Amino acid sequence: MAVRPKLNKIVPDISKASIYVRSQRKWGKSSLFRDMIVEKYNDPEKGLLICCGHETGATMLDDINVVEVPNWSELKELVDWLIESKGKEHDIQIVAFDTADELVLMADDETIRLSNRENPQKRVKSIKAAFGGYTAGEKYSANYVIKPMITRLRKAGFGVWAIAHTAYKTVKEKGSLDEDGYMTLTSNLAKDYESAFGDIFDITVTGIIDRDTETVSREVNGKTTKKKYATAEVRKLYFRGTTSIEAGGRLADYSGTPEYMVFEPGENNARKFIEIIENGMEHSKIKYRDYGAKSTPKPTVQSEVNETPKVVEEVDEPEVDDGLFEFNEEDTAEENSYPENLLETTMAMYKSASKDKKSITRKIIKENGNNFQDVSEDTLREIYDLLAGN
Repeated sequence: MAVRPKLNKIVPDISKASIYVRSQRKWGKSSLFRDMIVEKYNDPEKGLLICCGHETGATMLDDINVVEVPNWSELKELVDWLIESKGKEHDIQIVAFDTADELVLMADDETIRLSNRENPQKRVKSIKAAFGGYTAGEKYSANYVIKPMITRLRKAGFGVWAIAHTAYKTVKEKGSLDEDGYMTLTSNLAKDYESAFGDIFDITVTGIIDRDTETVSREVNGKTTKKKYATAEVRKLYFRGTTSIEAGGRLADYSGTPEYMVFEPGENNARKFIEIIENGMEHSKIKYRDYGAKSTPKPTVQSEVNETPKVVEEVDEPEVDDGLFEFNEEDTAEENSYPENLLETTMAMYKSASKDKKSITRKIIKENGNNFQDVSEDTLREIYDLLAGN
């Protein structure tokens, strides 16, 4: 039977969302999953923490449903059981892979096995050499091993989480002024794997520990040394990305989802987390979108035409020379002196500009956005004039 389209409707339930949680080690990601399950269902067996490979993150977690899978073969058997036995042997609603790092290593082992089976005369031991090398192995693991497995779980009605770690990486954006790129907190996974997780998960949240520091000066052997000491710290979970932290998802911009939430000691942070996610899902519905006022339509061209006789009569009246409506040929010439492809021309001029002009240009851009595409046309003209020496 051929597939048929259906109208999608958002169900504001956290079990319907796939969530990718990343942070530094020992931040509390597994604890958040456990607390979320208990808060949502009041039954720890409604969730399942799948400890992949050598990950044993559940040792110190009480009241959590957990299973350890050392390799891809056993993970495949577990996924088969979860799908086939749902509602019979278990009532699990949400599963979490802990960690994505170990899940990737297991997938790589499976990719190497498949590569050797298809190419018995060219057996390999490294993912870098699998399926001919040149990142073909990593791409196969990401797109043909990991993605299909998570897709199977989602289509079977499971909510899916993946728990991963973070690292600072240098990002170079197309069209950016910063030739060296900038640092951002993102996943520690390689590009192909991170791209796969970014594709299949609805929401990516990133946890950080924000520390307050104090600089203390000390004199040792006649020399003054300065050291920074942490005086306080706050755990934050980001739902929206910033210039230095990567996060975000498919929740609508108008959903009211906050940039981040603070994890307060001694408070029910899981309840607050669920509320943010489910409120974001609810308010991502199209009915909450603001289309603007519809009761005041803009004037039509016809109405302007009907007023033409009045305009002609006003022209015959004595003019008041107050200088407000003077025609300035120089201004018009200046307005028309910019090239039609102003953006592309300015970017090309920037590449061949002097060091001093590049520095000034970067300062102008950062005051108005992140790159050339962000600035207004007036700012672009200002940069053009600077680079052209006008």
